[in-house]
Amino acid sequence: MSLLEELKNSVIEGEPTKSAEIADQIVKNKGNIQEAIIKGLNAAMLEVSRLYKSKEYYLPEIIIASDALYSALEVFKPHLEKVTLKKKAVVVIGVVRGDIHDIGKNLTKLFLEAMGYEVIDCGRNVKAETFIEKIREHDADILALSTLMNPTLESISELIEILKKEGIYSKLTILIGGAATNEEFSKKIGVTYCREAFEAIEVLDRKYGGK
Repeated sequence: MSLLEELKNSVIEGEPTKSAEIADQIVKNKGNIQEAIIKGLNAAMLEVSRLYKSKEYYLPEIIIASDALYSALEVFKPHLEKVTLKKKAVVVIGVVRGDIHDIGKNLTKLFLEAMGYEVIDCGRNVKAETFIEKIREHDADILALSTLMNPTLESISELIEILKKEGIYSKLTILIGGAATNEEFSKKIGVTYCREAFEAIEVLDRKYGGK
């Protein structure tokens, strides 16, 4: 088995110590770090997302897989300045005003980062002004909004109206997700609904995957 395959498997199996050791071997062997990230780490998270989608993996498995991913990235990080990794797009993400539940948001962030998106995390209970500030500051391509609570749907509707008034709405791909959201609501306000975290990757890669 090659080091890339070992790296991929160590992430899928959630072995942070092993993933760091393999990453260190790749560095010492002067291996291709970009290839290791794309074919090792990113490929592993694609498989993790597939396992999550098929309900073979649940949140605990996602968390330990992410620990293994970041352990390897920590080893690669000092050498990344020598590697040009082209980001697909910039995503501003957050839980909307009135809600503090962020597990879904954090899971989506993990998948997005693993698959090559630059993610600006605004946190939870985020005001419209903060989203707009971060979108402009980072010249974002995508806005991802999360909520679990029905009363906060009004916060999403208000934010969309503000984005339209500010002339930002048409420049963005806007995703919403969380237990309070649904396809009907998303169509009503003119955004894209994602039922699960992995669906955000599928939706965005159709547009930005070739960047």
